[in-house]
Amino acid sequence: MMNDLDGESEANDRQPATPKRKHRIILILVLVLVLAAGSGAAWWFSAGLPAVQAADAQTAAQASKDAAAKKKKEDSDAFWAKVQADNARVADQYQKDAAASSARQAADKAAEQAGTSESIRTQMEAQGWTRFSGPFYYQYAPKSEYTCGYLKCSVVHVTTMAAAGCPGGLYVAASIEHGSSSLGLANSITAPLAQGKDAIVKLDDTTGQGDGMRLADIHCL
Repeated sequence: MMNDLDGESEANDRQPATPKRKHRIILILVLVLVLAAGSGAAWWFSAGLPAVQAADAQTAAQASKDAAAKKKKEDSDAFWAKVQADNARVADQYQKDAAASSARQAADKAAEQAGTSESIRTQMEAQGWTRFSGPFYYQYAPKSEYTCGYLKCSVVHVTTMAAAGCPGGLYVAASIEHGSSSLGLANSITAPLAQGKDAIVKLDDTTGQGDGMRLADIHCL
């Protein structure tokens, strides 16, 4: 009797699992997987995220460094471009000034040779001379220094300040004036003149009707 009861109990223990028991096992497996997935995610956030953040920070730092280097190069290029442009402008202005100075010196030298420079004019005017034109100067002699004789006359000092003088002499002509009218012409020719040599010219009023004379021409022959 006892043996029968034990045999029945052992048979009962080997009975197949019921659907309810299978459902419980599946639920336990699902919970285990969920817990495992949660643990993996937690591990990724705790271990992987800082690494990603560090990589992002490094990338951002490198980008900032590259941008700063680019700006520094651009600023340097702009600075040296401005320096080069300024130097070119200064050199160009220097050349223009040098050319202008050379031109002025050449003009002054030519004027000195021709006797037409402003410095010569200033010197001559300081001595009482009046510029007629170009290098030619004159001044009327005071009436107390000369006599005319039978005809009325005027006496005038003439000279040339041209470096070459007037090898053929100076031709001097004056209009014989009466009021607002010109009655005729009085003229004379000097001997050859060196630069600055004073020639005294007597101009006669051949009409006998003039009340004055006005210089009309002075030039080298």
